[in-house]
Amino acid sequence: MEQYIVFVNNSQNLALNISKIERIIAFQQPKKIPESSDYLLGVIQHNGQILPIVDLTMRLYEHYAPEVDDKKIIVVKWKNRLIGFVVEEIVSIESFHSEQYEEMLQQNQISKEYIHGFILMEEDIIIVLDTDRIFDFEQAKEIKDGIEQAKEIKDGIEQAEDIEDGFEYEA
Repeated sequence: MEQYIVFVNNSQNLALNISKIERIIAFQQPKKIPESSDYLLGVIQHNGQILPIVDLTMRLYEHYAPEVDDKKIIVVKWKNRLIGFVVEEIVSIESFHSEQYEEMLQQNQISKEYIHGFILMEEDIIIVLDTDRIFDFEQAKEIKDGIEQAKEIKDGIEQAEDIEDGFEYEA
């Protein structure tokens, strides 16, 4: 049995394998990265690191997630880094039997690489996402470049603060 975090975006139940999750945190308003895609909301500081925040509804459905009181950020492992996905609602952490899971096969009519498979429920189908394939090459490059840009800004601010700390001001 595999464990998954099931969540809602765009009125659709989606899931991520729990092995890809670092943690779930409360939503924080990210600092916007200039000239970035609409789905890349910006960055926040998480455990002393720069964490890019992605509006998963915008990325998958091309419109912003609705404003809800209890939205969360799922911090996931992505290409040997961490990234945050904004989700509308966490539904549950569940274990599913292998017979409930249908892997995404090449002969399926759906061609989205980021869909890893489907969990078949009595009254629903849950889409399982592959975090490493959720962005194409250009999108992944944009996120990585955004992280580097945010790090440079952060380092510049820290250097300016260090210089400022070295000066004595006279009134």
